[in-house]
Amino acid sequence: MRNDRRTRSCVPLAIAVACMSVLGPFSSNAFAQAQPKPASASGAYKVPRTPDGKPDLQGYWTNLTYTPFERPQELGEKAFYTEREAVEVFAKAAKISLETDQLVHYFQADWAATPVQTGAKPNLRTSIVTSPANGRIPAFTPDAQKRVAAALASDKARGPLPLTWRDDRGTAWCIFHDRAVPSIPAPYGSNYHIVQSRYFIVMTYEWSSERRIIPLDGRPHGPAKMPSYVGNARGRWEGDTLVVETTNFNSNREFFGSPGTFTLVERFTRVSENTILHTSTVTDPTTWVSPWTYELPMQRIVGPMLEYACNENNQDAFTVLKNARAQERGELSAPDATRRGDSKAVINEHSEKGTAEVVGGKSE
Repeated sequence: MRNDRRTRSCVPLAIAVACMSVLGPFSSNAFAQAQPKPASASGAYKVPRTPDGKPDLQGYWTNLTYTPFERPQELGEKAFYTEREAVEVFAKAAKISLETDQLVHYFQADWAATPVQTGAKPNLRTSIVTSPANGRIPAFTPDAQKRVAAALASDKARGPLPLTWRDDRGTAWCIFHDRAVPSIPAPYGSNYHIVQSRYFIVMTYEWSSERRIIPLDGRPHGPAKMPSYVGNARGRWEGDTLVVETTNFNSNREFFGSPGTFTLVERFTRVSENTILHTSTVTDPTTWVSPWTYELPMQRIVGPMLEYACNENNQDAFTVLKNARAQERGELSAPDATRRGDSKAVINEHSEKGTAEVVGGKSE
């Protein structure tokens, strides 16, 4: 996998510097993100426009953020920190980073794409989820509780390793990365390239190079019998806001407990030269007791994006299935060996086994 690799030695220092300088950027940035306003004659931000008069959303953007997805329960319905509270939260994060700096973690040691290094701007929000008021994903419906419990029991019985190629939801096989749609900040590669015309908008996600081709010409959604990993998107303009409704996700698209049966409505509003306010409302009556909304400001970054060559020397698919065959034979003593970085030893021990055995498995 080829991406923009960065050194991590500057991470704790960068976080500490952010803490010391945070009072300035927090206030104005949070206000812009939470209170987008249209341009006015009083000198407010004037939205750039394409030749057909629509807001120009084109460019390179990132949605990396310091903000947790769900609000800590002890904060209740407190939607924003004060500036002083935000500084304290950052200081705590810097302390944790310094204390764990000697530990080896894949994303930090290899990629180190932290918000500090990649253009993410701090804001005063206490959670990415903005509705319901407690900043947390709503409760499951009774049927969803049963479904999720059964899935967890099945996963526990199977163990952490996929047993067959069908058990992976597309990540190891480089088919799809599930943070692309709906958009969720990722540990790295959480960047977007937007290209726009009168009839289409194309959004390319750096992690896995996933592309969303969004028609703007009023055509209906595709048939339900043709689901996909990214769903079926249709866009329209409501004033200066791009509204995108996406349906028809396939059943492999588990999203916070929903098996792809959710509907996603997104709104993209250009609120400054360097910020697009992106809000998403997720609805699935078969999974959650109510719809919920989250907000992710997208910050302009310098392009171009680097190629995410996921399948370039990708060993994941062969490795996890080889480990599964070893687990079935009772030769893998620790079922979470690959999570601790022991996969090479397991592979070497069983390297004489053939590909057919690896791909097959008992559950085929």
